[in-house]
Amino acid sequence: MNDWTRISALMGPLTLALFGIGGALGIGAGCAPAGDALDGRRSELTAGGSSSSSPSYLVSFTSGGIPANADALVAAAGGTIAARYPNVDAILARGSDAGFAARLRASAGVQAVGFARSVHSRIAPVTASALRAPVAASRPPKPRPGAGADPLSSLQWDMDQIHAPAAHKISIGSHKVLVGVLDSGIDATHPDLAGQVDASASVSCIGGVPDTTPSVWSNDVIGHGTHVSGIIAAKQNGIGIVGVAPGVRLAAVKVAVDDVNDPNFGLVFADAVVCGIDWAVAHGVDVMNASLTVDPTDQPVDDIFCPDDPDRAAAIAIVQAAVIKAARKNTTLVAATGNFFLDLGHLSDANGDRCRVLPVQTPHAIGVSAVGPTQLLSFYSDYGKGAVDLTGPGGDFLLAPQPVGQVISSVPSTSLYYQLAAGWNGQVQDCSSGTCAFYAYLQGTSQAAPHATGVAALAISRFGKLPPDLVLAILSLGANPLPCPAAPYDPGATGMPATCVGPPRFNTFYGAGEVDALAVVR
Repeated sequence: MNDWTRISALMGPLTLALFGIGGALGIGAGCAPAGDALDGRRSELTAGGSSSSSPSYLVSFTSGGIPANADALVAAAGGTIAARYPNVDAILARGSDAGFAARLRASAGVQAVGFARSVHSRIAPVTASALRAPVAASRPPKPRPGAGADPLSSLQWDMDQIHAPAAHKISIGSHKVLVGVLDSGIDATHPDLAGQVDASASVSCIGGVPDTTPSVWSNDVIGHGTHVSGIIAAKQNGIGIVGVAPGVRLAAVKVAVDDVNDPNFGLVFADAVVCGIDWAVAHGVDVMNASLTVDPTDQPVDDIFCPDDPDRAAAIAIVQAAVIKAARKNTTLVAATGNFFLDLGHLSDANGDRCRVLPVQTPHAIGVSAVGPTQLLSFYSDYGKGAVDLTGPGGDFLLAPQPVGQVISSVPSTSLYYQLAAGWNGQVQDCSSGTCAFYAYLQGTSQAAPHATGVAALAISRFGKLPPDLVLAILSLGANPLPCPAAPYDPGATGMPATCVGPPRFNTFYGAGEVDALAVVR
């Protein structure tokens, strides 16, 4: 069975757990519920408004940098430069006629040209407040605050599992450490995140061109970026939850198309990711969290890059180079593996060439799979040799009752994910401070990755800015090794069971094991 048939077959059993913000934040690496849930709401999401997209291309050069004559090269091919990424040595070019890419590829000094499908909406992003939330059948369990804990801390089984509360008695992380969240934005007004977000280091990279307007990067219509951010750094403030590293700063780096009137809603294209990595390096980000997979096209279940297509081959080369060049400047990337229950170590095209999911399958990226409360690989989590370095709590409602088998974190009350969480009794409010703060239970490798990112931030807080390979070594040495489960392993009843290979300290399901916050601070 080829990879594309496998993906199609998986969509049936996975629809209860996967929801699109495209193949990136939802179907590729995110959370609940289903791809067909978005189709059912399409008329609600896209009514009114208009959008346009102009052809854009990521370009790299044989010199390894951006040459002085780059403008002339692009102009000679019939285009213009829309953005430069000097920290990762690439540009974004635009050309309107069909022959532009071919002419540019044939130009001396040009290494790779890849279609980026940049999106430029004509309307401002809108909130999801008009969505009709399903009525919950029952209320989530009431929290039972412990001594010194925030009100919802007792619901954070994930933090207990990686020993974060014990770690906080030693370190909550340094305010000097900056974590870049490549995602759908961060609601900087959320009570658990207020004061945690560095506005001077935040940006929207949608369309590949940096936009520092706060109303754009802080408008998290989807809610995914705010959820991820709470896992990383929600404050110890007597409200809601506590993140893995509540003492560090966050930078919002918006890369997901968040205009619900746009046909590309929820997708993440390569130009936005390259722009985001370049921005992160330029602004001193220590560790980036990428709870996403890059979309090659406008199809939400297509996130595999194979080298037999020139546009995808260029994306592989340019995204890979961006991650490598960030690593040289000691900026670490932590990435989710994705949610298709795929063996990423065995993806190939018709020619037998190795295919990849980006950015997790790039050198120096730290790949994170997901486990649930039983510390078994979550039924949706991708796995595989060369993709999984570590694992973290992502949740698994098949192994524990809903919603408590999932991960609770912060969301805007008007966000799409908060509205949808009502469908699995996953909406939670904390009004104990007099002002209500909103939270949702979600699951996915999107939730697993920020646990590893938070632990990485604690390690950097202790040891200083580090090369990614050293960050990985520290996290691996402190990780709790997990043995392979018995084969065949198919908790989601896909009919295509997985086999875990390797010892507890280095296997294809869990890598070196589950991250442990306490181990890196003591």
